[in-house]
Amino acid sequence: MSGQPKPGDSFASWTLIENIDAGGNADVWMARHSDGYEGAIKILRNLKDETYGRFRNEISALQKLGDMNGIIPMLESDFSKGKGARPWYAMPVAQPSREFFHNADSKAIVTEFVRLGQTLENLHGLHIAHRDIKPENLLGLNGRLCFSDFGLVKYPDLAPITPERRDVGAKFTMAPEMRREAAGADGLPADVFSFAKTLWILLTGKPLGFDGPYIAESNVGLKNFMGGQYTTVLDKLLSDCTQHDPLARPSITEVVMRLAEWLKVIDDFQLQNAYEWREFAEKFFPRQTPEEATWTDPDAIVTVLSEIAKVPSLNHLFFPDGGGMTLRAIRRAAEPGFIDLDTDFAVLLKPTKLTYVSFGLDPNWDYLRLEAEPVAATGLGVVGSQGYLEYLSELLPGQYDHPDVYEYRFDHERKLPEGSRSVVRYLKGTMVLFSTSSPYNHNSATYDARHEKMSEAEFKHDMGRGARYFWEKASRA
Repeated sequence: MSGQPKPGDSFASWTLIENIDAGGNADVWMARHSDGYEGAIKILRNLKDETYGRFRNEISALQKLGDMNGIIPMLESDFSKGKGARPWYAMPVAQPSREFFHNADSKAIVTEFVRLGQTLENLHGLHIAHRDIKPENLLGLNGRLCFSDFGLVKYPDLAPITPERRDVGAKFTMAPEMRREAAGADGLPADVFSFAKTLWILLTGKPLGFDGPYIAESNVGLKNFMGGQYTTVLDKLLSDCTQHDPLARPSITEVVMRLAEWLKVIDDFQLQNAYEWREFAEKFFPRQTPEEATWTDPDAIVTVLSEIAKVPSLNHLFFPDGGGMTLRAIRRAAEPGFIDLDTDFAVLLKPTKLTYVSFGLDPNWDYLRLEAEPVAATGLGVVGSQGYLEYLSELLPGQYDHPDVYEYRFDHERKLPEGSRSVVRYLKGTMVLFSTSSPYNHNSATYDARHEKMSEAEFKHDMGRGARYFWEKASRA
């Protein structure tokens, strides 16, 4: 057929209806088959030798793949050459990926990428590299996301087409080695790079990708887009997949496993809590978690506990006089040497040391022990709870008064300084912090402050015995 395609033109049993997409080398038309159903026809527009060769390879690859799940199938094709020839192939009509994911949450997107990753795993098992993974080349068909546009495909018996020093792929998802010299690059790890960046684009809703490797603590971090959801497993995966060195990237098989792992974690609070508790330790001990570590400087203690407090529902703090609360925030207090703990009430104490204890087994048995230095009561408040604490009103930072001053402020119509509050000032004792999902927290009997009734060594021994027992029991299961 000579000239540019137009509505009404026929390609075998297909009649063109309207142009629906224009790429660099080909156009896609909506078309109707003689049997009455509609499809899409991709027609080569750029008739140079290189584009002819790529279109031939694309048709050949689709023929090899047949009806593989996760691939937009080829229904019919023609690769005639010669004057006026227009190579083409027909495929089902499918949804663009952004339309397919309209209003989808992150769980639905990752679930679909697990299926898509399994398809890529099958391709890589055949040593077939797509080499052009981007949102525009992912289409929804029959309720699932599929790969389309195999124009840059590479497989073992393929005749080389890419000239030396030519880049290949989508600019915002392209692996660095594909930018440098695509002809000699391994397409499999390059696919992993592009797959990860495409996932980021669809999770964040951003129109373009980010440059270079993924950095979770930067402005491209998923936590900035995913509304407080747990992202660490995805953060580490995206970081690994976008390394400059292709050999440092995981295989697509590992990628699929780690995406499935994230889906499992976000649906299981206990498991997520254990992951977050372990990750807290990894922030301070990135190489190896020690059996024990101690901090004595109040600023260091605030820094460590702040990491725990900033993760919602991560911890439970047990008081030396019984009971417990969640630590939500911590800061230096106005009184010299004291720290200010935000639980359901304000807790003030002068720390002497904070100790982290790990048994190297289930992280839910690892704990923190916060020891308060014995201090004298101010004489302004009410001492209670077996002499462990003093109830006070704090009118200005570090300025205390009797607890009734704040408690009955409305009864006496007394206007107090802004920021006035009730506080509990601990005079002695030890607190311990466990993960919310820990066996220790799940045992209501531990609210009896048993940790205060034991020495530091005795409590560590008792917890270690429990950790080993449950670890061995889980190993036998």
